[in-house]
Amino acid sequence: MWLKLLLLGSVILIVAHSTFATPLGQMVLQSGDNPLPLANPHAETSGIGITTEKVLFYDLDDIQYFTPYHHPSHTFHTTIPLALGERFTPLVVIPITKPFEGIVTVQHLQPLVESYLREDDVLTRSFFGTVLLHPEDGIVNYNIEVSALVYLMREMDTKTLLLDERLSINLPAPGIGLPSLNIKTIPPHSLKDGIAGPFIARSSSGRDDNDHIELFPVYRLYTDYYRTFASGIYPLNDGKGAYKVLGKVDKEGNQMIPVPSRLYAKGSNKPLAGERAGVKDIYDIKGIPTSAGSRTYLAWRGEVNATASAIRKLEAEGAVIVGKAKTVAFASSGMVVSLSPRLVYCKVQLANDHDGFAKIEETYDHLYPFSPRGDLYQSYGSSSSGSSCALAAYDWLDFTVGSDTGGSVRGPAAVAGLYGNKPSQGLISLDGVVPLLKWTDTAGILTRSPSKFKKVLDVWYEDSQANRRHNHLPKTLLVPSDDFPGMPDNIRSIVMKTLQDIERTLGMRVEMINQTANHPHKHPDTGGFMTVDMFSQTMYAWQWKYLAEKIVQWYKSENGGRFPPVGTKFQDRWREYEDHPWTDEDFDKMKERQEKTAEWFNGMIGRDEETCSSNIYVDPFPLDTLPVYREEKLNNISESFMPRRRNPLFAYAPASISGAPEYVVPIGQVPFKSLVSGVEEMHPLSMSFIAYPGCDSMLLDFIDKLGKAGILNETKTGRTAF
Repeated sequence: MWLKLLLLGSVILIVAHSTFATPLGQMVLQSGDNPLPLANPHAETSGIGITTEKVLFYDLDDIQYFTPYHHPSHTFHTTIPLALGERFTPLVVIPITKPFEGIVTVQHLQPLVESYLREDDVLTRSFFGTVLLHPEDGIVNYNIEVSALVYLMREMDTKTLLLDERLSINLPAPGIGLPSLNIKTIPPHSLKDGIAGPFIARSSSGRDDNDHIELFPVYRLYTDYYRTFASGIYPLNDGKGAYKVLGKVDKEGNQMIPVPSRLYAKGSNKPLAGERAGVKDIYDIKGIPTSAGSRTYLAWRGEVNATASAIRKLEAEGAVIVGKAKTVAFASSGMVVSLSPRLVYCKVQLANDHDGFAKIEETYDHLYPFSPRGDLYQSYGSSSSGSSCALAAYDWLDFTVGSDTGGSVRGPAAVAGLYGNKPSQGLISLDGVVPLLKWTDTAGILTRSPSKFKKVLDVWYEDSQANRRHNHLPKTLLVPSDDFPGMPDNIRSIVMKTLQDIERTLGMRVEMINQTANHPHKHPDTGGFMTVDMFSQTMYAWQWKYLAEKIVQWYKSENGGRFPPVGTKFQDRWREYEDHPWTDEDFDKMKERQEKTAEWFNGMIGRDEETCSSNIYVDPFPLDTLPVYREEKLNNISESFMPRRRNPLFAYAPASISGAPEYVVPIGQVPFKSLVSGVEEMHPLSMSFIAYPGCDSMLLDFIDKLGKAGILNETKTGRTAF
């Protein structure tokens, strides 16, 4: 035992750190690392009114771990003292299936242990000092051969074995035992069938003289080197669905993210059991502050007492939430740290004859996430950039949740070489989510593989009445031809090969269409259509009326009439709408434009009872903005893959305005000379598929078939996607 002295004002606080030996190393418990001056329902209180969090931070063989002991994951009782030793003991639970031969041998146990160590990044040999074996088959009784136990002792350095009474040791002869192995039995059915994985055990004696055993979860702490998360979080297991911020950083100030064992999902029949997810910090999670990327919003929002229903759905299906990912302030647009004339301007019109441009600005109250791709200095663009950076960086993360109003999932997915989507409008409830524009706000995800993409989204959207059914896939791919002449040869070859592979494999036909000649930009006043500039105006006017006005009024009342400290983008727009707020008539006029634009675009794609969508619209993602560096100076002097997008439809806008689903997929990568690293780097290349509103299930089926055919592939974490 060693003591740590902390000087708090005039009070000396003594924090105890228990140190004890495990079979494979030292375990250091730091249960008092975060003393709190106020009472906390999840804390222990000393006699002088100082509380310490019920958490353990410890190292096992140079790996950092974390265990909260607010509420146990599992409990059981035994009349036989287990003598687990110190207060907290590392332990691994292994469920055993009865073999066909009727007896468990080393040939059965060793492959099982090795598979656990291979599949799970949390479990290590350090937890095998104490092993709990229990049947996986309900009431079945069977024997364990001594060879299996000798394997645990010799290979895994097991000292203590806790054995469910339904399991018996098959000794070679009476009186022969295993003196170096401390074997204790526990009552049958002490644990539910299928429970597996590493735990921290705590033993205590009750008034009935029974040993009360509590098993607490084990989390491995991973460093967020790329600064993608606002916070790491973990569930309290309080039966109320509450979470808590981990609040732990490494020695360099990087957030630590708590990741539970994958073995905890063993035996679960939930479709997303054990899938680890990061959630964009605009979704409410009970007990976790929602910042929406803004200090002002965080202060205004206050305590979060309920989890957004979209996140509850993922939890109910078995997904594990490990952190909240960074976002641009108020989930608005954002690309780079500083504005760049080339990169942060977009065409004003949905379709137009002239070069009208509108600024796309960014505002971050927190450090912008770093990209793990290429030269490590690329921008991931848009408000779901934290979700995108995290998934491209960390293989311990399975998928991330974002939101998409005008491209905030699609853009980061395309730049990072990930699968990402903007679903059909209204496909899933957005209660408990910070709004931007109700007409076009949607919830999407990012994954690295087409199979995981379909797996998660099928479950997430399965209850939606807006998700139409289909009997087979459409026969036609509509591909705008406008930009093909200006494409570099290496990019054109990747795009054309993908299209040809789809034609050959799925029997579809590519139809090239000229959007410059085909679209209604010839009409006066764009024929009553909604332009990108109008869309942006509507978005900020709507956010002012239904969110920002409340925040500004609150801040002024609390701060002597001062306007809140938000970015200049919001300063300018909010003051404008404060002085000249939109009326219901103003919104109605824009709604009419949106509906007319949607009718035209969706009419081009078409509705079909058999295929859901008559066609699939294909768009190679905007090459005129790549590569995208994270600061202004570099973007001013860099050359993009294409000098100018000739397609008059601005990327992202058609699907956003029309309510159509748009799903982004990576199709390859191309080299570029980095202005940062000075060497040739690889940049992901993506394309998107758009269908008629409500045809998300068809698009997922389409993408899944492309994945199974090898046309689409899983991407990697790190510098290169492939």
